[in-house]
Amino acid sequence: MKYIEKLLLGAHMSIAGGLSESITRGESIGCTAIQIFTKSNRQWSSQELSPEEIKKFKERQKNSTVKIVIAHASYLINLGSPDPDIFRKSVIAATKELLVCEDLAIPYLVLHPGSYTTSSPEVAIQSIAHGIEKIFNHVPGKTMILLETMAGQGTTIGKTFAELAAIRNLIKDKNRVGICLDTCHVFAAGYDISTKKGYEKLWSEFDTMLGIEQLKAIHLNDSKKECGSHVDRHENIGEGLIGKEGFSFLMNDPALAAIPKILETPKSSLEDDKQNMGKLINMILSK
Repeated sequence: MKYIEKLLLGAHMSIAGGLSESITRGESIGCTAIQIFTKSNRQWSSQELSPEEIKKFKERQKNSTVKIVIAHASYLINLGSPDPDIFRKSVIAATKELLVCEDLAIPYLVLHPGSYTTSSPEVAIQSIAHGIEKIFNHVPGKTMILLETMAGQGTTIGKTFAELAAIRNLIKDKNRVGICLDTCHVFAAGYDISTKKGYEKLWSEFDTMLGIEQLKAIHLNDSKKECGSHVDRHENIGEGLIGKEGFSFLMNDPALAAIPKILETPKSSLEDDKQNMGKLINMILSK
């Protein structure tokens, strides 16, 4: 099947032992796409990559079945923070991560937009856009920042397509800002993709607010919590409240055929990723 041939599917991989090891791990379970952290996702600091590490990573991918590697930014980064010190640290950290992506020829850096904490959504949206502008000024290049859709827990920004559009509209270099849609997050935010009607409504709103051409990656996660709960709890494919039918809509949607799809489901080993990938592939083969 042509769809299967061009399918970009995989999971988030560990970089333990070196960045290139993530490609080896992904390849071992049949990934054609993977996502990585380029550094510890729980620390502000990062070590500069050596020319040897960069070369090894590029050569390993060149000879791999993994056709695309996506990076995910540290969870500490909060460009929406009203705290000047947190904002400054966030800009510096995101700048360093974008530089690494440029060095490794990674096309996308997925970023949680941020939280407004003690300010307001409107102020945070301005702050996030301002932060991204500063980052781009420091790092010219091709790597795009992908704003991730969020579940809407607490004061997080990005639970609606309107909020993401508002950020993107404030950024001059829009060609370097795309969207990563997370299935668990949009479901928890109130987009019911478990039904055909809800699935079609989501993409209609996405196209109206952002434009389908801005979608560059998808995180595939079922949800432990109900639609509209605003609680971010990932579940294995078909075992949560989105269910198999919701993922079948997505996996068989020709408009999404070439979009990299990355699992962030619970796992104790690579076998868990392999099983979830198998479920998703079978949804295509069974049609």
